[in-house]
Amino acid sequence: MDNQKKTSFDSYLDEIGDMPLLSDAEEQSLSTRIQQGDERAVNELIRPNLPFVVSLAKGYLYRGLDIDDLVSEGNLGMLKAAMRFDGRQGKRFVAFAAPYIREAIEHAIEQQAGLYRVPRNVEDSVLEKRRSKALSIDAPIGGSAELSLGRVIADKDAPLPEGSLEHGIIIGELQRVLGQLDERQQRVVQSFYGIGEEPQTMAEIAQKMGVKRERVRQIRKKAVRHILKITGNTELKHYLKA
Repeated sequence: MDNQKKTSFDSYLDEIGDMPLLSDAEEQSLSTRIQQGDERAVNELIRPNLPFVVSLAKGYLYRGLDIDDLVSEGNLGMLKAAMRFDGRQGKRFVAFAAPYIREAIEHAIEQQAGLYRVPRNVEDSVLEKRRSKALSIDAPIGGSAELSLGRVIADKDAPLPEGSLEHGIIIGELQRVLGQLDERQQRVVQSFYGIGEEPQTMAEIAQKMGVKRERVRQIRKKAVRHILKITGNTELKHYLKA
């Protein structure tokens, strides 16, 4: 991505970062209006959730498309989801939209790949390497050589891989309530769950804050309890590793 694109995308991130997220009731109301043909409601539902698309799109970097192209395709997927969303089902819009967003991004990547065909023997070799990595519990995930599936399973202090569905859902919910936490809780939550930055372990956060790792764990635990109380989302407890 060239400097001009970076500047344009950074401006886009600044623009969508100031949008307050919707409550469950607001999403339900908008879904009803959408089903009644209200085009303005589509925009009102999508705009606050644009950062969620960015979070998912980051998981598809280095596969042939720039981040701004990935986000554009993901936004189209979210538009499709918005037209089909039924808020009465009790599911948050980001959770409903995630498969549509991923499908749109993956389809665009496949189309791009079709423009640059590689010899069959090379393609088979690449696929075999991908299969081996997918089956290995020690294979790196989330673009980090230091973060593996085994580490995430075994170490509850490890952050979720950026770009995963779980991470995207967390980002959407946390952005909605982040301003209701105190300053230290905000700092820990932002760093651990990767809101606007790369996710960090509690040891890394402790080092930056100049406190012990146990203190960071206590701050995060208290913040999570507060977040669960605010959102009333019991499913979020699993994602937050509370």
